[in-house]
Amino acid sequence: SVTFSEKQMGYLFVSVLLTENSELSRLIIQNCKSDLASPNELFVCLALHCIANVGGKEMAAAVSREVQQLLVAPQSPFFVKKKAALCLLRFCRKAPELIPKGDFTTRVVELITSPDLGVVTAVASLVLTLANHDPTEYRAAQHIAINRLHRLLLNATEEGYTYYSARAPWIVIKLLRILEVFPFPSDAALTERLNECLSTVLANAQKHVPDSGAKPKVNFFNANNACLFELVNLVVHYDNNRDLQVKIATLLGNFLTHKEVNMRYLALEGLAAIGETSHARDAARKHQATVLRLLKSEKDATVQQRAVHMLYTVCDTGAVQETVRSLIEFLETAEYNMREELVLKIAILSEKYVVDYSWYVDVILKLLRISGDYVVEEVWHRIIQVITNRQDVQDYAAKTCYEALLNPAAHETMVVVGAYVLGEYGNLIANDPNSSPMKQLQVLQSHYPLLSAANRAHLLTTYLKLSNLFPEMRQQIQQILQSPNIRQSGDAEIQQRANEYLQLSLLTNSAVLPAVLEEMPPFAERESSILAKLDKLRDVADDTSSRKQRRQVKALEQVSAAAVAAAVPAQTAPVVAIANAEGFERYALTNSGVLYENPVIQIGAKGEFSGNVGRLTIFFGNRGQAAITAFSARAYMAEAPNALRIQAKPLDPTIPPGAQLQLVLQLDCAAPFAEPPVLDVNLTYQSRSVLLTLKLPVFVNKFFGPLPAPLGPDEFFAKWNQLGGPPREVRHIVKSKVPIDIGHMRSVLVDFGFSVLDGVDPNGNNAVGVAILHTSAGQIGALLRVEPNPSAQMYRLTMRMSSDVACQCCCNLLASLF
Repeated sequence: SVTFSEKQMGYLFVSVLLTENSELSRLIIQNCKSDLASPNELFVCLALHCIANVGGKEMAAAVSREVQQLLVAPQSPFFVKKKAALCLLRFCRKAPELIPKGDFTTRVVELITSPDLGVVTAVASLVLTLANHDPTEYRAAQHIAINRLHRLLLNATEEGYTYYSARAPWIVIKLLRILEVFPFPSDAALTERLNECLSTVLANAQKHVPDSGAKPKVNFFNANNACLFELVNLVVHYDNNRDLQVKIATLLGNFLTHKEVNMRYLALEGLAAIGETSHARDAARKHQATVLRLLKSEKDATVQQRAVHMLYTVCDTGAVQETVRSLIEFLETAEYNMREELVLKIAILSEKYVVDYSWYVDVILKLLRISGDYVVEEVWHRIIQVITNRQDVQDYAAKTCYEALLNPAAHETMVVVGAYVLGEYGNLIANDPNSSPMKQLQVLQSHYPLLSAANRAHLLTTYLKLSNLFPEMRQQIQQILQSPNIRQSGDAEIQQRANEYLQLSLLTNSAVLPAVLEEMPPFAERESSILAKLDKLRDVADDTSSRKQRRQVKALEQVSAAAVAAAVPAQTAPVVAIANAEGFERYALTNSGVLYENPVIQIGAKGEFSGNVGRLTIFFGNRGQAAITAFSARAYMAEAPNALRIQAKPLDPTIPPGAQLQLVLQLDCAAPFAEPPVLDVNLTYQSRSVLLTLKLPVFVNKFFGPLPAPLGPDEFFAKWNQLGGPPREVRHIVKSKVPIDIGHMRSVLVDFGFSVLDGVDPNGNNAVGVAILHTSAGQIGALLRVEPNPSAQMYRLTMRMSSDVACQCCCNLLASLF
């Protein structure tokens, strides 16, 4: 139809009743395409409305070119450009590959400077989505967004829509979000304009009266505060302006007592984000007392959840005990749907900032007592690992668990933890008449009928362990295992365990049972699984700092490093790779090797080390058919930046085809370090930007050296005993990756940097080694004992050093090589 009203009703019907996957929607594609080319602008707008509502991949492929022309054509009216931008926004979400690049990118970004604010609003949404897909292609949007934001906020002659004395707050928010996609600008003039804009947004949020002097309304504050909270996201993303971060933290702290619940919620969210920055953590922590009071008095559960997260974010060693105590008090009255996350955060804080492990045990056991239903298995598994790995807390843990089990109403999880601890370390409290072996057995047996079948099976294992720890009770335990309700249980697992354990206890060979029930060795140190569990529970949308993390992950996942070889000239998206993490530990035993290679580039390294200094030469070879341009490489310590000093000279930015470039790094070890340095390589190959992130083969053992004179057995054991046990002793029990070979084991120790001493250990299969770790601050002695068990295919490594940090770093590295 050529009648506007009929065409309007037709398009309205399609928009409301059809979907993009509907068969009928395909019938209107040609009609939409005809109306997009119509000289009647109203018909064009109707078609754009329909496409923006129900356009799918098929429709996008058919009309994308026409919509693009309508957006960038100079003769298109503003209201058509606005609708065309929204159509392309839908296409970008449905089929981003249809959006062209190059000249079209430039023309779209320039529309942000349009005098029509409706066009600016629509185009800003489009550019934001496109820039998230491809930040490199839309890098020009950064300076255009800054200039437009500067004119909008600071240019009095700029005409703009004013909403309750706030100038175009929705556009300000969208422009700030665009800036979050990119790193902080390097241009000095652009930086100055950006800082002026950020300061102006903050100043507007601090106003209590509009510039006109009129009586302020709630909309005035809402508009300025909306811009403020978007400013928080941008400042957290940049994390480089201390003054601005502190001012924001102070302003957000004032909102904590606001009468509006939404403002309190947003203030807590903003403080949690600011508290994660490098410069404003202390400023956010100043409001900790206010947040604690708010946690007790607040009635809204969502605000309480934000308050908990804020306390969790800004907590440190000095405040951990007060924070944990307050969170435990809140746990008893908290909403049920937030208790599991609250328990996880308490557990993480109590372990992360622990000073006294007895206090840590008390905290976790209290969680089990008051909120056992919400203590996930990762939490109680972790406390068992901590108790097993720390000898200094085992007797206290056994005593505390026993006292907790005296409560007939102890939670089932508490019983399981207590049973494990008593089974392993009950002998440490057996001399106390109040916790004699028989009383330990009786208190465990009193909980048996109330447990689930799986946990009853755990309790049977504890009974067998007790019979090994206390042989005088073996007969009573055998009677328990022979009781009808256990041996004839309806649960097959309980039946099997009872019969097997009974036969073990009846064996005449007295060496079998102690061997089977040998004390659990220390667990391998690794990142706590509680953090992973918390990440699963946390709603990413509630985390104001998560936008930055999502973009970083998205950038890493855009393309694989293998795409460098394809080198398609038309593509300009960055290629990012973490290239050599797998199997990297092998470089601890060698000073040269190939770090990374593909059909375009090969990167190798060769090291020379003496005392606390070293030189690492990195070779970059161009294996492609075209020159590598815009080449740069930067080596740095991602963790412990002061532990290893690195110096390098500038590089030539171009590597011709078939040529090789060398980067020489001068190294100086100032302190022990756990993670090797990192090399960031930036280059451009056939118009494609590439970023490679590589680990460098510089481990702490590279700075090992031999003793001036060999040690005899008496001297070795004298120094061994002088160093004592934990924390200057680290022990690992590792499963061998290959069949155990004593010669190979000694070769690994020598390549690692140890001098292996013969005739020191009475067991000829064991290996004893000594070394000196050289640092610019001084020398650190290292003593090592390796005990192989060929039948079990396992090694036990025990290392003692005068520095607990160095001991942990070196022993962990050595354990990874077996």
